[in-house]
Amino acid sequence: MRRCKKSLVSATELSPAVLEKRRRRKYEKERKRRRKKELKMKEKMEKKGAQEVAAAVEPQHAEEESKGVIIFNRVEVCEKEELSKIERKREKRKRVKGNLTPLTGKNYKQLLSRLEARKSKLEKLKDKDQEKAQELENKMKWTNVLYKAEGVKIRDDEERLKAALKHKEKRKAQRQKQWEKRTEHVVEKMQQRQDKRRRNIRKKKVTKMEHKMEKARKKGRILPKDLEKAGVK
Repeated sequence: MRRCKKSLVSATELSPAVLEKRRRRKYEKERKRRRKKELKMKEKMEKKGAQEVAAAVEPQHAEEESKGVIIFNRVEVCEKEELSKIERKREKRKRVKGNLTPLTGKNYKQLLSRLEARKSKLEKLKDKDQEKAQELENKMKWTNVLYKAEGVKIRDDEERLKAALKHKEKRKAQRQKQWEKRTEHVVEKMQQRQDKRRRNIRKKKVTKMEHKMEKARKKGRILPKDLEKAGVK
């Protein structure tokens, strides 16, 4: 009876914080125990599942091996045949078109220089061999027709290329002007901010000095500035 009384007294004497701490410790132990139990069950289930899958897959492998079915070689052969067909088509296109690179893209300056080079080549060839020059010209036209049929936009009009180049250069100049203007504006803004900062710092210094001088005057000190104002040297 005495022991029971002592334990009851000690339990009632304990502070709420200690009791809460004990309760939390007990709850944590139970939670860890439950977690451990769940993990063990999960491992058992995973092992069981893996064994079942292995048991199901093994007979299928054995059946395939007994039949001796090989599929991969056929796929490889089909792929090789398709690749060779694509390569043959590509080579045929090259033979038809020749080694002439199409005049495409938006680099108008380069396109104009290439077009001029082609024209000068034709002119030189006409002086030497008229027939070969005609053959080359026809080949160029035929190549352009083939590329256009494929959906490639050919840019072989000299006048249009010149106009496009002029327009591009004009836009470039405008953008450059806008960029310079923007840069000047940014620099100006930065300068204004710096000037404002300097003015504020100067103002703070003057305010601080005046505050100090006012304090000194209140204490009864006579300042040189006050003497100058009064006309006393």
